[in-house]
Amino acid sequence: MPKKITKNFSPCVKVCKYDQNFMDEMVCIGCFRERSEITNWQKMTLNERKDALIDIEVRRKKFVEYEQH
Repeated sequence: MPKKITKNFSPCVKVCKYDQNFMDEMVCIGCFRERSEITNWQKMTLNERKDALIDIEVRRKKFVEYEQH
């Protein structure tokens, strides 16, 4: 997670990909946001974004585990 989150910060990496076998194809495996987080990111408060970034790290770790099996 970045040390400081600004209003314009986005975890988007400009690579939108989904894996049908990972989290029911509801999480982008580029930025690890749920579809609803991607859609609503600009409307989210800084605290909501911070919470989402914590969730993103959890999903990223789960994806690494998923790929190893």
